[in-house]
Amino acid sequence: MKTLSVTLIVKNEQDNLTRLLPMLSFADEIVVVDTGSTDSTVEVAQQFTDKVYSFAWCDDFSKARNYAISKATCEYIMWLDADDTLSSDTQKTLIGWKFAPENADMYYMRYSMQCEFPFWFWRERIVRRCNKCRFKGFIHEAISPFGVVRYLDCEVAHKPVASHEQRNLQIYQRALQQHRKFTLRDKFYYAKTLIECNEMVKALPILRSFAKSSRAYVVDRVDAYKLLANAALSVGDTSAALKYLSQSVKILPPSGEICCLFGQCYMERQQYQHAVQWYTYALNSQSQSGFINEYYVTFLPNVQLSVCLWRLGDKQLAKKYHDAAKSLYPNNPTVLANDKWFVS
Repeated sequence: MKTLSVTLIVKNEQDNLTRLLPMLSFADEIVVVDTGSTDSTVEVAQQFTDKVYSFAWCDDFSKARNYAISKATCEYIMWLDADDTLSSDTQKTLIGWKFAPENADMYYMRYSMQCEFPFWFWRERIVRRCNKCRFKGFIHEAISPFGVVRYLDCEVAHKPVASHEQRNLQIYQRALQQHRKFTLRDKFYYAKTLIECNEMVKALPILRSFAKSSRAYVVDRVDAYKLLANAALSVGDTSAALKYLSQSVKILPPSGEICCLFGQCYMERQQYQHAVQWYTYALNSQSQSGFINEYYVTFLPNVQLSVCLWRLGDKQLAKKYHDAAKSLYPNNPTVLANDKWFVS
Protein backbone atom coordinates (compact mmCIF):
# COMPACT_ATOMS: atom_id res chain seq x y z
CA MET A 1 0.00 0.00 0.00
CA LYS A 2 1.23 3.50 -0.84
CA THR A 3 1.69 5.89 2.08
CA LEU A 4 0.70 9.53 1.80
CA SER A 5 1.62 12.71 3.65
CA VAL A 6 -0.71 15.68 3.21
CA THR A 7 1.09 19.01 3.65
CA LEU A 8 -0.39 22.46 4.20
CA ILE A 9 1.00 25.94 4.78
CA VAL A 10 -1.45 28.15 6.68
CA LYS A 11 -2.01 31.53 8.26
CA ASN A 12 -5.18 32.51 10.14
CA GLU A 13 -7.15 29.60 8.74
CA GLN A 14 -8.94 28.29 11.84
CA ASP A 15 -12.37 28.05 10.17
CA ASN A 16 -11.11 26.53 6.93
CA LEU A 17 -9.01 23.95 8.81
CA THR A 18 -12.06 22.95 10.82
CA ARG A 19 -13.73 22.12 7.50
CA LEU A 20 -10.78 20.56 5.65
CA LEU A 21 -8.91 18.45 8.19
CA PRO A 22 -11.77 15.99 8.88
CA MET A 23 -11.74 15.23 5.12
CA LEU A 24 -8.18 13.86 5.30
CA SER A 25 -8.78 10.47 6.94
CA PHE A 26 -7.08 8.80 3.93
CA ALA A 27 -3.76 10.45 4.86
CA ASP A 28 -1.11 8.52 6.78
CA GLU A 29 0.16 11.79 8.22
CA ILE A 30 -0.78 15.47 8.07
CA VAL A 31 1.90 18.16 8.16
CA VAL A 32 0.74 21.69 8.94
CA VAL A 33 3.19 24.59 8.71
CA ASP A 34 1.99 27.84 10.24
CA THR A 35 3.45 31.08 8.87
CA GLY A 36 2.38 33.48 11.62
CA SER A 37 -1.25 32.99 12.64
CA THR A 38 -2.82 35.26 15.24
CA ASP A 39 -6.03 33.21 15.60
CA SER A 40 -6.56 29.60 16.74
CA THR A 41 -5.13 28.00 13.59
CA VAL A 42 -2.36 26.16 15.45
CA GLU A 43 -4.71 24.85 18.14
CA VAL A 44 -7.18 23.58 15.53
CA ALA A 45 -4.41 21.84 13.60
CA GLN A 46 -3.09 20.19 16.78
CA GLN A 47 -6.46 18.50 17.26
CA PHE A 48 -5.80 16.48 14.07
CA THR A 49 -2.02 16.04 13.93
CA ASP A 50 1.06 16.29 16.10
CA LYS A 51 3.11 17.48 13.12
CA VAL A 52 2.47 21.22 13.40
CA TYR A 53 5.44 23.51 12.75
CA SER A 54 6.21 27.21 12.54
CA PHE A 55 7.90 28.92 9.61
CA ALA A 56 9.07 32.52 9.56
CA TRP A 57 7.33 34.06 6.55
CA CYS A 58 9.79 35.45 3.95
CA ASP A 59 7.57 36.32 0.94
CA ASP A 60 8.27 32.91 -0.61
CA PHE A 61 5.55 30.27 -0.91
CA SER A 62 7.95 27.68 -2.32
CA LYS A 63 10.25 27.90 0.68
CA ALA A 64 7.30 27.41 3.01
CA ARG A 65 5.95 24.44 1.04
CA ASN A 66 9.40 22.86 0.75
CA TYR A 67 9.81 23.22 4.51
CA ALA A 68 6.54 21.32 4.92
CA ILE A 69 7.83 18.62 2.54
CA SER A 70 11.00 18.33 4.63
CA LYS A 71 8.87 17.34 7.62
CA ALA A 72 6.96 14.62 5.73
CA THR A 73 7.98 10.97 6.00
CA CYS A 74 5.65 9.05 3.67
CA GLU A 75 6.32 7.69 0.19
CA TYR A 76 4.15 10.34 -1.49
CA ILE A 77 3.41 13.99 -0.76
CA MET A 78 0.04 15.65 -1.41
CA TRP A 79 -0.19 19.41 -1.02
CA LEU A 80 -3.35 21.37 -0.24
CA ASP A 81 -4.47 24.84 0.79
CA ALA A 82 -6.67 25.38 3.82
CA ASP A 83 -9.50 26.71 1.66
CA ASP A 84 -9.57 23.55 -0.48
CA THR A 85 -12.20 20.85 -0.10
CA LEU A 86 -12.38 17.19 -1.13
CA SER A 87 -15.67 15.52 -1.97
CA SER A 88 -16.50 12.10 -0.54
CA ASP A 89 -15.96 10.64 -4.03
CA THR A 90 -12.47 12.16 -4.20
CA GLN A 91 -11.66 10.79 -0.75
CA LYS A 92 -12.77 7.31 -1.87
CA THR A 93 -10.71 7.59 -5.06
CA LEU A 94 -7.61 8.45 -3.04
CA ILE A 95 -8.16 5.48 -0.74
CA GLY A 96 -8.45 3.26 -3.82
CA TRP A 97 -5.30 4.84 -5.29
CA LYS A 98 -3.31 3.87 -2.21
CA PHE A 99 -4.15 0.20 -2.78
CA ALA A 100 -3.79 0.24 -6.58
CA PRO A 101 -0.75 -1.64 -7.93
CA GLU A 102 0.48 0.99 -10.41
CA ASN A 103 3.08 3.54 -9.37
CA ALA A 104 4.09 6.86 -10.85
CA ASP A 105 6.26 9.78 -9.82
CA MET A 106 3.60 12.46 -10.21
CA TYR A 107 -0.17 12.36 -10.17
CA TYR A 108 -2.27 15.18 -11.56
CA MET A 109 -5.79 15.95 -10.35
CA ARG A 110 -8.34 18.48 -11.52
CA TYR A 111 -8.11 21.75 -9.59
CA SER A 112 -11.58 23.28 -9.60
CA MET A 113 -12.07 26.97 -8.82
CA GLN A 114 -15.47 27.57 -7.25
CA CYS A 115 -16.68 30.97 -8.42
CA GLU A 116 -19.61 32.44 -10.39
CA PHE A 117 -18.54 30.51 -13.49
CA PRO A 118 -16.43 27.61 -12.16
CA PHE A 119 -13.36 26.52 -14.07
CA TRP A 120 -10.69 23.88 -13.62
CA PHE A 121 -7.25 22.81 -14.80
CA TRP A 122 -4.94 19.85 -14.31
CA ARG A 123 -2.47 20.42 -11.47
CA GLU A 124 0.31 18.31 -10.00
CA ARG A 125 -1.12 17.21 -6.68
CA ILE A 126 0.57 14.01 -5.45
CA VAL A 127 4.32 13.62 -5.91
CA ARG A 128 6.78 10.91 -4.93
CA ARG A 129 8.92 12.17 -2.06
CA CYS A 130 12.42 12.59 -3.50
CA ASN A 131 14.92 15.34 -4.24
CA LYS A 132 12.88 16.40 -7.29
CA CYS A 133 9.78 16.94 -5.18
CA ARG A 134 10.47 20.64 -4.67
CA PHE A 135 8.39 23.72 -5.38
CA LYS A 136 9.81 26.60 -7.40
CA GLY A 137 8.51 30.16 -7.73
CA PHE A 138 8.02 32.51 -4.80
CA ILE A 139 4.38 33.08 -5.87
CA HIS A 140 2.22 30.65 -7.86
CA GLU A 141 4.66 27.95 -6.88
CA ALA A 142 4.76 24.65 -8.76
CA ILE A 143 6.70 21.39 -8.99
CA SER A 144 8.25 20.78 -12.41
CA PRO A 145 7.10 17.51 -14.06
CA PHE A 146 9.48 14.57 -13.76
CA GLY A 147 9.46 10.81 -14.19
CA VAL A 148 6.25 8.88 -14.87
CA VAL A 149 3.14 11.09 -14.82
CA ARG A 150 -0.44 9.85 -14.43
CA TYR A 151 -3.84 11.50 -14.05
CA LEU A 152 -6.40 10.69 -11.34
CA ASP A 153 -10.12 11.04 -12.06
CA CYS A 154 -10.93 13.24 -9.07
CA GLU A 155 -10.58 16.85 -8.03
CA VAL A 156 -9.61 19.34 -5.39
CA ALA A 157 -12.17 22.14 -5.11
CA HIS A 158 -10.74 25.54 -4.19
CA LYS A 159 -13.17 27.80 -2.32
CA PRO A 160 -11.38 31.07 -1.54
CA VAL A 161 -13.12 33.58 0.72
CA ALA A 162 -10.81 36.48 -0.15
CA SER A 163 -8.83 37.72 -3.14
CA HIS A 164 -5.05 37.94 -2.99
CA GLU A 165 -4.17 40.18 -5.94
CA GLN A 166 -3.00 43.15 -3.86
CA ARG A 167 -1.06 40.92 -1.48
CA ASN A 168 0.68 39.26 -4.44
CA LEU A 169 1.45 42.60 -6.07
CA GLN A 170 3.08 43.82 -2.88
CA ILE A 171 5.26 40.68 -2.75
CA TYR A 172 6.33 41.21 -6.36
CA GLN A 173 7.07 44.88 -5.69
CA ARG A 174 9.22 44.02 -2.67
CA ALA A 175 11.05 41.41 -4.76
CA LEU A 176 11.78 44.04 -7.43
CA GLN A 177 13.05 46.47 -4.79
CA GLN A 178 15.36 43.74 -3.49
CA HIS A 179 16.62 43.08 -7.06
CA ARG A 180 15.44 39.51 -6.83
CA LYS A 181 15.93 37.52 -10.02
CA PHE A 182 12.66 36.66 -11.76
CA THR A 183 12.36 33.48 -13.80
CA LEU A 184 10.34 33.52 -17.02
CA ARG A 185 7.41 32.05 -15.12
CA ASP A 186 7.76 34.68 -12.36
CA LYS A 187 7.62 37.43 -14.99
CA PHE A 188 4.48 35.94 -16.52
CA TYR A 189 2.63 35.72 -13.23
CA TYR A 190 3.81 39.20 -12.28
CA ALA A 191 2.23 40.48 -15.50
CA LYS A 192 -1.01 38.63 -14.72
CA THR A 193 -1.05 40.17 -11.24
CA LEU A 194 -0.54 43.64 -12.75
CA ILE A 195 -3.59 43.08 -14.96
CA GLU A 196 -5.64 41.89 -11.98
CA CYS A 197 -4.65 45.12 -10.21
CA ASN A 198 -5.61 47.29 -13.20
CA GLU A 199 -2.03 48.10 -14.22
CA MET A 200 -2.35 47.00 -17.83
CA VAL A 201 0.25 49.39 -19.25
CA LYS A 202 3.01 47.83 -17.14
CA ALA A 203 1.88 44.30 -17.97
CA LEU A 204 1.74 44.46 -21.77
CA PRO A 205 5.47 44.63 -22.62
CA ILE A 206 6.15 41.75 -20.21
CA LEU A 207 3.44 39.65 -21.86
CA ARG A 208 4.66 40.43 -25.39
CA SER A 209 8.17 39.32 -24.53
CA PHE A 210 6.99 36.22 -22.68
CA ALA A 211 4.62 35.07 -25.43
CA LYS A 212 7.47 35.00 -27.97
CA SER A 213 9.80 32.95 -25.76
CA SER A 214 10.31 29.37 -26.92
CA ARG A 215 11.59 28.55 -23.43
CA ALA A 216 8.24 29.28 -21.81
CA TYR A 217 5.67 26.59 -21.04
CA VAL A 218 3.37 26.37 -24.08
CA VAL A 219 0.13 26.64 -22.07
CA ASP A 220 1.41 29.83 -20.43
CA ARG A 221 2.42 31.25 -23.82
CA VAL A 222 -1.11 30.67 -25.10
CA ASP A 223 -2.48 32.32 -21.97
CA ALA A 224 -0.22 35.32 -22.61
CA TYR A 225 -1.52 35.69 -26.17
CA LYS A 226 -5.08 35.43 -24.82
CA LEU A 227 -4.40 38.24 -22.33
CA LEU A 228 -2.86 40.37 -25.08
CA ALA A 229 -5.92 39.76 -27.27
CA ASN A 230 -8.23 40.79 -24.44
CA ALA A 231 -6.20 43.95 -23.94
CA ALA A 232 -6.45 44.78 -27.64
CA LEU A 233 -10.20 44.18 -27.64
CA SER A 234 -10.59 46.46 -24.63
CA VAL A 235 -9.47 49.37 -26.83
CA GLY A 236 -11.32 48.19 -29.94
CA ASP A 237 -8.25 46.97 -31.83
CA THR A 238 -9.61 43.82 -33.46
CA SER A 239 -6.68 43.60 -35.87
CA ALA A 240 -4.16 43.26 -33.04
CA ALA A 241 -6.46 40.87 -31.19
CA LEU A 242 -6.74 38.61 -34.24
CA LYS A 243 -2.96 38.69 -34.67
CA TYR A 244 -2.43 37.53 -31.08
CA LEU A 245 -5.12 34.86 -31.32
CA SER A 246 -3.64 33.56 -34.57
CA GLN A 247 -0.26 33.23 -32.85
CA SER A 248 -1.87 31.23 -30.04
CA VAL A 249 -3.37 28.59 -32.35
CA LYS A 250 0.06 28.02 -33.88
CA ILE A 251 1.09 26.70 -30.46
CA LEU A 252 -1.97 24.71 -29.33
CA PRO A 253 -5.44 23.92 -30.72
CA PRO A 254 -7.87 26.64 -29.61
CA SER A 255 -9.68 26.29 -26.32
CA GLY A 256 -13.31 27.34 -25.97
CA GLU A 257 -12.18 30.70 -24.62
CA ILE A 258 -9.85 31.35 -27.56
CA CYS A 259 -12.67 30.42 -29.96
CA CYS A 260 -14.97 32.88 -28.20
CA LEU A 261 -12.38 35.64 -28.51
CA PHE A 262 -12.14 34.99 -32.25
CA GLY A 263 -15.94 35.18 -32.33
CA GLN A 264 -15.91 38.47 -30.43
CA CYS A 265 -13.47 39.98 -32.92
CA TYR A 266 -15.72 39.11 -35.84
CA MET A 267 -18.86 40.25 -34.02
CA GLU A 268 -17.26 43.65 -33.44
CA ARG A 269 -16.48 43.76 -37.15
CA GLN A 270 -20.10 42.78 -37.87
CA GLN A 271 -18.83 39.74 -39.76
CA TYR A 272 -21.48 37.57 -38.19
CA GLN A 273 -21.02 34.49 -40.36
CA HIS A 274 -17.37 34.22 -39.31
CA ALA A 275 -18.42 34.79 -35.70
CA VAL A 276 -20.96 31.94 -35.96
CA GLN A 277 -18.22 29.60 -37.11
CA TRP A 278 -15.99 30.41 -34.16
CA TYR A 279 -18.75 30.22 -31.55
CA THR A 280 -19.76 26.86 -33.02
CA TYR A 281 -16.14 25.72 -32.66
CA ALA A 282 -16.30 26.82 -29.02
CA LEU A 283 -19.35 24.63 -28.37
CA ASN A 284 -17.47 21.67 -29.83
CA SER A 285 -14.12 22.35 -28.15
CA GLN A 286 -12.53 19.27 -26.59
CA SER A 287 -9.40 21.07 -25.39
CA GLN A 288 -8.15 20.20 -21.92
CA SER A 289 -5.08 22.42 -22.01
CA GLY A 290 -4.79 25.19 -19.46
CA PHE A 291 -7.93 26.55 -17.82
CA ILE A 292 -11.17 24.79 -18.75
CA ASN A 293 -14.09 27.12 -18.13
CA GLU A 294 -17.52 25.70 -18.97
CA TYR A 295 -18.71 29.27 -19.49
CA TYR A 296 -16.77 29.41 -22.76
CA VAL A 297 -17.94 26.05 -24.09
CA THR A 298 -21.60 26.26 -23.06
CA PHE A 299 -23.17 29.52 -21.94
CA LEU A 300 -21.29 32.27 -23.80
CA PRO A 301 -21.22 30.61 -27.24
CA ASN A 302 -24.95 29.88 -26.99
CA VAL A 303 -25.68 33.51 -26.10
CA GLN A 304 -23.49 34.89 -28.89
CA LEU A 305 -24.78 32.43 -31.49
CA SER A 306 -28.27 33.62 -30.65
CA VAL A 307 -27.27 37.24 -31.22
CA CYS A 308 -25.32 36.56 -34.43
CA LEU A 309 -28.06 34.44 -35.96
CA TRP A 310 -30.70 37.04 -35.07
CA ARG A 311 -28.65 39.66 -36.90
CA LEU A 312 -28.27 37.28 -39.86
CA GLY A 313 -32.06 36.94 -39.96
CA ASP A 314 -32.38 33.33 -38.77
CA LYS A 315 -34.65 34.00 -35.79
CA GLN A 316 -35.78 30.40 -35.38
CA LEU A 317 -32.23 29.09 -34.95
CA ALA A 318 -31.38 32.13 -32.82
CA LYS A 319 -34.14 31.15 -30.39
CA LYS A 320 -32.77 27.61 -30.17
CA TYR A 321 -29.43 28.92 -28.91
CA HIS A 322 -31.10 31.47 -26.64
CA ASP A 323 -33.13 28.68 -25.03
CA ALA A 324 -29.97 26.63 -24.58
CA ALA A 325 -28.30 29.53 -22.75
CA LYS A 326 -31.42 30.13 -20.69
CA SER A 327 -31.52 26.49 -19.58
CA LEU A 328 -28.01 26.93 -18.13
CA TYR A 329 -28.40 30.29 -16.37
CA PRO A 330 -32.08 31.34 -16.48
CA ASN A 331 -31.54 34.41 -14.27
CA ASN A 332 -28.43 35.70 -15.98
CA PRO A 333 -28.90 39.42 -16.83
CA THR A 334 -27.94 38.85 -20.48
CA VAL A 335 -30.48 36.06 -20.82
CA LEU A 336 -33.20 38.20 -19.22
CA ALA A 337 -32.33 41.13 -21.51
CA ASN A 338 -32.44 38.90 -24.61
CA ASP A 339 -35.75 37.32 -23.63
CA LYS A 340 -37.69 40.31 -24.90
CA TRP A 341 -36.54 39.65 -28.48
CA PHE A 342 -38.16 36.21 -28.44
CA VAL A 343 -41.55 37.13 -27.02
CA SER A 344 -44.09 35.90 -29.55
